[in-house]
Amino acid sequence: MSAQRSTKRFGAKTQTIDLSRYFTFPRRTAPDEWWRGLAERVRKLPSGEQQSWGIPFAMGAEDGPRAIVACKGKREVRIPIEARADYLCLLHQWFQMPHEIKAEDPSEGLVIGQYRIDYADGTSHIQPIRGRFEVAMVESPGPTWLALPFYMMEPVDPVKPPEGYHWGPAQYGVRTQHGEPLVYALPNPHPRKMIKRLAVQGFMDSPLLVFGLTLYRGASHPLQHLPRRVYQVDTPDGPAKIARADVDLGNVVRIERTLGPRDENWLASSYAGLVDNEPPWASEDLLHIAGAPDAEATVVLEGRKRPLRFSLGDAFYKGSSSSGKAKLRVLSPRRQWMQVRVIDETTGKPTPVRIHFSGPRGEYIAPYGHHEQINTNWFEDYGADVVVGNRNYAYVSGEFTTDLPVGDLYVEICKGFEYQPVRTKVTVQPGQEILELRINRWKDLRSQGWVTADTHVHFISPHTAWLEAQAEGINVVNLLASQWGRLFTNVGDITGRVGINEDDTIVYVGTENRNHMLGHMSMLGTKGQPVYPMCCGGPSESYIGDPDFVTMTEWALENKRKGGLVIRPHFPGCGHTEDPVPILKGLVDALEIRLNDFAIQEWYRYLNCGYRVAVVGGTDKMGAYCALGWLRTYAKIDTNEPFTYDNWANAVRAGRSISTNGPLIDLTVDGFSIGDVIEMPVGGGTVEVHATAECFSPLGTLQVVVNGQVAAEERAPQGAKRLEIRQPIKITRTGWIAARCAARPDMPGSYLAAHTSPIYVRCGNTRAFDGAAAQHMLALVEGGIEYLNTIATVFDESSRKRMVKLFEEAREELKGRLIVEAKQGLHHHDGEYHTHGHDVQPDHTH
Repeated sequence: MSAQRSTKRFGAKTQTIDLSRYFTFPRRTAPDEWWRGLAERVRKLPSGEQQSWGIPFAMGAEDGPRAIVACKGKREVRIPIEARADYLCLLHQWFQMPHEIKAEDPSEGLVIGQYRIDYADGTSHIQPIRGRFEVAMVESPGPTWLALPFYMMEPVDPVKPPEGYHWGPAQYGVRTQHGEPLVYALPNPHPRKMIKRLAVQGFMDSPLLVFGLTLYRGASHPLQHLPRRVYQVDTPDGPAKIARADVDLGNVVRIERTLGPRDENWLASSYAGLVDNEPPWASEDLLHIAGAPDAEATVVLEGRKRPLRFSLGDAFYKGSSSSGKAKLRVLSPRRQWMQVRVIDETTGKPTPVRIHFSGPRGEYIAPYGHHEQINTNWFEDYGADVVVGNRNYAYVSGEFTTDLPVGDLYVEICKGFEYQPVRTKVTVQPGQEILELRINRWKDLRSQGWVTADTHVHFISPHTAWLEAQAEGINVVNLLASQWGRLFTNVGDITGRVGINEDDTIVYVGTENRNHMLGHMSMLGTKGQPVYPMCCGGPSESYIGDPDFVTMTEWALENKRKGGLVIRPHFPGCGHTEDPVPILKGLVDALEIRLNDFAIQEWYRYLNCGYRVAVVGGTDKMGAYCALGWLRTYAKIDTNEPFTYDNWANAVRAGRSISTNGPLIDLTVDGFSIGDVIEMPVGGGTVEVHATAECFSPLGTLQVVVNGQVAAEERAPQGAKRLEIRQPIKITRTGWIAARCAARPDMPGSYLAAHTSPIYVRCGNTRAFDGAAAQHMLALVEGGIEYLNTIATVFDESSRKRMVKLFEEAREELKGRLIVEAKQGLHHHDGEYHTHGHDVQPDHTH
């Protein structure tokens, strides 16, 4: 977009005209009810010194007449000027009487009055005042074409609305865009001539009221704004940190804090594709400004009192405006619409991705339809945008249309863990119609039968989930409906079957069932009716006063009966109390583990007692702060079988799964794969272990874990993209073998980790057991019983007994195993029963 550029110097001068001697309305008495109503309406208008769209006006006093009245039968009002002007800015309004409203005949352009400029040389210029053009009209209720509401738009932060402002209305980005009267800028066709007077005349019974008049001298139309652009304050002291900023004839839409300018270091940064916060290297504040060319921008830098004053028109048209040694520079003044294609180099076809555009100063450039200012607050905005670390991204299809700035553009492209993240610099040429970008797949586990999934996603729509999954390399999205007090989410998306199945990506809407004390349980792949109630117990899962009615165990059993997959989400967080009960009964197919030490060790306790439960990865995505599939599941299906949701679920049930937030890990033992069971003699033996780990970012360690203890390890002190272990390991008892890997703790991406589900080893007919782990589970079960029998709000007494009975069954199993398999009696000391030792025999004596 380009505006007509004036040869004049940018900048505005104004002169307000005192109209008080010409004001005749309202008076103390009115001829009829309609005029009395109009009088009351006028008295509510602003009074005294006012500004409208940055233009000053002298309005009438609050307790006196406020307006010139121009209508049929009244003589024209002549206002002396004796000055020159480029525009005569008026505050006016046309108020229609009922008999002159022709609703069936909306005659836009109806001349209802006129303004006549009389010049000192005896010539005149007449400006007709037309309905819908210069004044509003009831018959054509749209906005006027040449006048604007009294109040200029005031920017509102859509992420942090002002107090008392709801989030929804804040998404308009403005607080006010209304108000009477209208402001109209009458162009003077002869700005060099001296104006003798302005004559106001009305042609209708319905009055034209004039409330203010200001002469404007400037290079451009005072109400015509330049398109919003991003500006940099360039100072000799380095990147600007802005304390406050204002524009008289416009708005500072927002102040954007950047990490620093883009350069070769950014292109080569090891943070590409990671979710770490990238350290700022030269952070500066940039101004997003929209305003008239004659506007003046006032900027106060942090640590300084004296403001800087810049010409917006000079900055926009000439590239910069000076204030002392500082300059206001426009960034990417020219933009153009074009098509963007992101090509998968493996297939040569467009592919959805997560993409980040930025300009040379680090300003984020959102593709059309996406937010440049992304709201990461809980349940406030769930579009196809995400903030990963401290960087904004948009989820886009492989081909999309957007407007981009002409010139240098910096791009980051990500697509899951099997594509190498891209950071590149491109130059958009004037008139360019297509921008083609490319991304390369360095690993293809899908062709080997591995299917990726996010087991835990909330709030977004199924189709948005599908797009984000495509962009992140996810094959299965489990979108979970649930309850949050009185809020129910995604319930309308539940169908009891696969929701979307397209381009190797499936979206299935299940439920996350939650109890504030007992824990959470995800009902995936439920066939038919969902497992209800989704939540019970107290806040914040259920609503205040709702009773404990169903246990996690009962939820899991019902979902199994409905053909579903049962996942314990974000294990062991959020509740934790009931975990042993459904796991001991074999009702939990997998634990969703966040790959931290506490969660992993808690999982190991169940494995060490012989309870087989796989590991999966899910994000628990509940906002734009989390990338879908950032923590994901890899599950291996038979390459001879079709990819279906049921086949994926069967792979998880069989334990052929991996949890990862980046690394790709695999394990075989004597040729057996993840999830298999190896039969060995009672005394065990030696097995050959082969583990590998690969990642787009350097790894630090790869470990083989046997019964919770590291049995083999490969380290890369400098970091490596691939690690491998191939060695024999001695097995002495029934248990399990798994592999895990992690990045170097002192490098970007230190959070990167992966863990396989176990390969199980059975030595004869023996069973794995860990006395301390069993005692830990028993303590949880005992706590659950006490909770249900004391402070729980229950539906009725029979419900309490039913729920407690399930806990008691688990307690009896654990107590029996502690007595029999630990080969020692239970003893009581300061609380629950406990034993000592991690093996069959105690590891110490008192």
